[in-house]
Amino acid sequence: MLAIKKSEKSTSCVANVLPCRIQHNGPVNATTRHWTPESSSDGQTNTAYFRGRKLNGKTVNLPEGYKGAILQKTNTILPPTITPSTSLEDEEDASSSSTPETKTLQEVATFDKIVVWGHEVQPDGQEDVYVRGVSEWIGLATAVSF
Repeated sequence: MLAIKKSEKSTSCVANVLPCRIQHNGPVNATTRHWTPESSSDGQTNTAYFRGRKLNGKTVNLPEGYKGAILQKTNTILPPTITPSTSLEDEEDASSSSTPETKTLQEVATFDKIVVWGHEVQPDGQEDVYVRGVSEWIGLATAVSF
């Protein structure tokens, strides 16, 4: 199982889905020299250039009450929770049984919108798998929320 640990240092950002393959997994020192997207007046379309190629972006806003999170794996494992009604024998049984360990993910940043980029054309909400996927995940989250 996984648990999310909120951070006091968490910042706000915009998630970007780029149509390229990057052979790197981790932070980069992106400067304005390399990444300077421009937004339209309505904030729904964006234009940027990446390695000389024009990219058009579509902004997908998360619904009110939802937030996205950028998470980082940690080596921390949460101890099993013991309720007041748990007896000493139950505690011993729980520690010897195959109770799954709960690993933690650290919240690094949060976002309330995603920009999906396309080469030369703006991604279409019906055709683009990423735009459609975000919409489907939001629908699933709405259906299972309690």
